[in-house]
Amino acid sequence: MSALFEARWSGIGVGGTLAADFVNTLDWRLRKEPREALVTYRELLRWAWSAGVLSTLDAHSLLEWANTHPKLAARELAYAVELREAIARLFAAVESGARLPLEPLALLDAACRAGASDRSLLPSGHFAAWARTDGPPPPRRPAWVVADNAALVLTSPERDRLSQCRDAECGWYFLDASKNRSRRWCTMEGCGNRNKARTFYRRARRSAKGS
Repeated sequence: MSALFEARWSGIGVGGTLAADFVNTLDWRLRKEPREALVTYRELLRWAWSAGVLSTLDAHSLLEWANTHPKLAARELAYAVELREAIARLFAAVESGARLPLEPLALLDAACRAGASDRSLLPSGHFAAWARTDGPPPPRRPAWVVADNAALVLTSPERDRLSQCRDAECGWYFLDASKNRSRRWCTMEGCGNRNKARTFYRRARRSAKGS
């Protein structure tokens, strides 16, 4: 295993769904200058491997392909980022109660249609299950898997639980699984504690000025 894949991507699982975790690969989304975490196709593979989208074998197969075809890998990365931002726009519309924008929805639809070529419906006991096609994985598999999950969220009642971190700069998305839908932060350890500290500091300053 290469050194790259010895460390898993931090933040996996915070979104409560694969598509939200993928959207969250743009850190500090609400800042004037967000921080891009997917700077190379290699990083896209590390994210996909960490999220369980790719097996170790498939991740390394695609890494070898990327090393051999750097220009094509750069194009695949650009496509994945474009899809991520389309999903982010759709999630933002759902979270705000607005109508879904047509252009991002069309891009997601196209990704789902294209991704159908990468899976087959096979027997599984008395039932059936989707399975990925045999052989080397296509370079676009991470994007296609995310697209399927995003479509599942958007067509499910769970979309009503889609929320965005209430930090003024964070912008991470998540499915609020709390009973009364009271979750405000991506994580309490991160944005939750930071905002609590800010609130405490502001109150302390007002108290000092009033004394």
